[in-house]
Amino acid sequence: MTPASRPSGRTLVVEADGGSRGNPGVAGYGALVRDPSTGRVLVELAEPLGKASNNVAEYSGLLAGLRAVLDLDPGATVRVKMDSKLVVEQMSGRWKIKHEDMRRLALEARDLCAEISDAGGSVDFEWIPREKNKDADALSNDAMDGKSVHRILSDEGPDGADAFAEVSSPVAQGLSEGASTQEKARPLRLLLVQAPLDGAAAPRIVAAVRRLVGSGTSVVGADDDLATRVARDLAVAHEVEAETSDEWSGQAPGEGPDERVRTAYRSLTAAGGTVVAVTNRRGVLSVVSDVLDTPLPRFWAVATAPGSLTAVEVWEDGSASVAFTNRTDHLA
Repeated sequence: MTPASRPSGRTLVVEADGGSRGNPGVAGYGALVRDPSTGRVLVELAEPLGKASNNVAEYSGLLAGLRAVLDLDPGATVRVKMDSKLVVEQMSGRWKIKHEDMRRLALEARDLCAEISDAGGSVDFEWIPREKNKDADALSNDAMDGKSVHRILSDEGPDGADAFAEVSSPVAQGLSEGASTQEKARPLRLLLVQAPLDGAAAPRIVAAVRRLVGSGTSVVGADDDLATRVARDLAVAHEVEAETSDEWSGQAPGEGPDERVRTAYRSLTAAGGTVVAVTNRRGVLSVVSDVLDTPLPRFWAVATAPGSLTAVEVWEDGSASVAFTNRTDHLA
């Protein structure tokens, strides 16, 4: 066993939940990571999902919890606790997965479990009654109320109590004006727009983006005709100038990620703020795969549709996460 794959000996518990008011309706997920030896919560996460089903929201909570474990300690022994019998039984392999959306999300969750296993850890699943999942349930209700939460336990506070570093996401709440220009490192909220097949979808894309980000948003994009049009319409809606270039075209030689797109993305992380970027499917996946460190054979494994929205968040410490992918409810 190589040093990188040796188990850490640490045990972590993921508690996850999701909900939808209307099913499908206004949806969101909540997830936390807990140290079972002390009961201390290490990470709390919540994210609105727009219009989605209960099952999609519950799987999204699971994915967020597993990604948080990979950030904390990929070699940990992980117990996932959820009150969703469906997710627990499907992930345990006892129930078949018939719905295509569920199959895609379950495959993504299994890939994350495999990453933990490859690092020397393990993941198992436990169903718990709803009354024992109150913390994750509360976070999911925050998400359905439109609140985005990303809390990471920091050092102990002056009174010895646990202190959290908390950042609320402007991508979900439209609070992009709140980032301080005096900080040495600002978080980045990046909303990736996959260019649609034709210009008819542009007004719906603009309306969807305006619901997610507020004033102070920058707009960049590829320089082909359709991407430029969408970027221009987004810029007009946010009263800014669009910056278009071939850096976001996703047309560099090769079949995997476009390194020009990745370079453009990394330049955004250095500046921070809230940015909307219009690109093609390869451009979207170039950023997502960079965040998730996706192996080359799995580069095209994430589904994205023309006109879809994908959100990436990069925090002050350089850690990054994918808030959501392939959001298409605005196109229906």
